[in-house]
Amino acid sequence: MDSAALLNRVDELPRLPKAISELLDAVNDDNATVKSIATKVSHDPLISARVLRLANCAHYGRSREVGTIDEAVVRLGMQTLRTLVLASAVIGAVPKCEGIDLAQFWGQTFEIALYSQEMAKRCGAVPEEAFTCGILHRIGDLLIAAVSPEDAAKIAEAVAQGKDKHQFERELLGYDSPDIGALLAKNWKFTPALVQGILYQDHPKDSNPFSKLAALLCLSYKVLDEWDTIEDDEKTSWLSQLATKKGLKMEMGGLRTKLTELHGSGYEIGKALA
Repeated sequence: MDSAALLNRVDELPRLPKAISELLDAVNDDNATVKSIATKVSHDPLISARVLRLANCAHYGRSREVGTIDEAVVRLGMQTLRTLVLASAVIGAVPKCEGIDLAQFWGQTFEIALYSQEMAKRCGAVPEEAFTCGILHRIGDLLIAAVSPEDAAKIAEAVAQGKDKHQFERELLGYDSPDIGALLAKNWKFTPALVQGILYQDHPKDSNPFSKLAALLCLSYKVLDEWDTIEDDEKTSWLSQLATKKGLKMEMGGLRTKLTELHGSGYEIGKALA
């Protein structure tokens, strides 16, 4: 399949249902009230159920279980509710895929999103946008699996053999999963900065202008893959050097502790959603 095929597949991309699109508009409205958001969310039973499961995860939860959307809004606050509604909507909009362990997939996705969100606070990026980019950054993987499960199986086999995933995708398909993920994000009318973050997640410095969101994704994967192999007293300097290499100027105070606390939270969220 050549690169032109990517554009030919635009019509195969999943559309955001009108009700979910309107819900996201409402959630992103700075003038929206807690009551109006709770009412909108409550109208979609699947979104409501996912938001409640997320609200009751240990990462977001407290001692008492949340039973209603109104309680979830009060407990989580508007910003967190926005991110959870978005995540729930995205999960619901993507077609089911055979051969993908969704608990593992969404677990890793949320792990990256949480790391990106935390580090965004320290380098001048918008934390909620970094979280959203984290949630969406692997959406191309699901789309390839949904449209062409045979190709997805070949890609998984190549990765298992140690081949570079995105390079193999380009050789096989003419495009890679970030390409099609960015196209979907653009179709869903996410911001240009977020689209660039997805598109350049492997090589953030190639983005013009420079994409902090892409650099945060790249850095988050380093944390995911190598954090446990670095000595505790070396973690801060290791992370600082990596951030600089990725083009980020980051405030490091307390970051080691925060990332250690977050470690594993994304996988717990993935289990709650699968």
